[in-house]
Amino acid sequence: MKVGIVDIGSNTIRLVVYDVIDMTYKEILNQRSFAGIIEYVDDDRLSQTGMDKLVKTLSNIKELTYLVRCDKVFYFATASLRGLNNSIDLLTYIKKELDIDIDIITGEEEAYFDYVSLKNSKITKTGLGIDLGGGSCQVFAFDGDNVEKSNSFRIGSLLLYKTFVSSLFPKEREKKAIKNYVLAELEKSPELKKLGFTDIYAMGGTARAAIKLHRVLAGSSPKVKNNYALTVEQIDEMMDTIYDMGKDGIKLLCHVIPERVYTIIPGLIAIKAICQYTGAKGIIAIKSSVREGYLTEKVIKK
Repeated sequence: MKVGIVDIGSNTIRLVVYDVIDMTYKEILNQRSFAGIIEYVDDDRLSQTGMDKLVKTLSNIKELTYLVRCDKVFYFATASLRGLNNSIDLLTYIKKELDIDIDIITGEEEAYFDYVSLKNSKITKTGLGIDLGGGSCQVFAFDGDNVEKSNSFRIGSLLLYKTFVSSLFPKEREKKAIKNYVLAELEKSPELKKLGFTDIYAMGGTARAAIKLHRVLAGSSPKVKNNYALTVEQIDEMMDTIYDMGKDGIKLLCHVIPERVYTIIPGLIAIKAICQYTGAKGIIAIKSSVREGYLTEKVIKK
């Protein structure tokens, strides 16, 4: 069975098509579109322009699912839609225009699907995971078949950029403001300080972009490697290098991670702050995503 999963995020909308056989799956197509929904949000309401852009993007994705002959297609949204005051109006509008039903998952569900995806990867049986997206960050501690702790925070690379940054890159005071905001958000779950993990398993677009950037700066290809370790010191070095390069740094970002030129620095600052708060020395960036967890729980196990 060919199953399409459409993940509607604050920054990107991604279609991944899987070949599902019994309890196993294999990715056969991965297509992303940049909608930047959060740019059209004001007072927690998505503007009509934003709605129309979302409908246009989803229309193109729906057409693609027909072309690749998906047997089933599931659409879900994360922080991009769950915090909107007019989400019901938006869902009604999308249903009317495209006959698409969108599942807006809670932060707790998102963290659980992240855990399931990480568990499926068989990388580790215990640890601390994060999924840093454009509008939120899920943090979850797991041990074997259990999620010990999980929370969803209003920490997202695009959200941080919109809230704190006045130009292309954050100034020193803006960097401090981002760090302080992230640490204050994490204080909602003070138990995270006591977990004692030295590494964090990092999912999401910021983590993948960090891998690409670090590999290029080290003279390698930008191809994303799974289980790629980055220390806090290496993250610092990356940011310092980009700042020191000036215009050449901007050109490099435009070439390597063009979709994250504005958001990579706020995202890296957030990752550093999470490491600081939890006592971790760095991250292990992995390819797993919330989509595989959603596929497992909502499709395969059904």
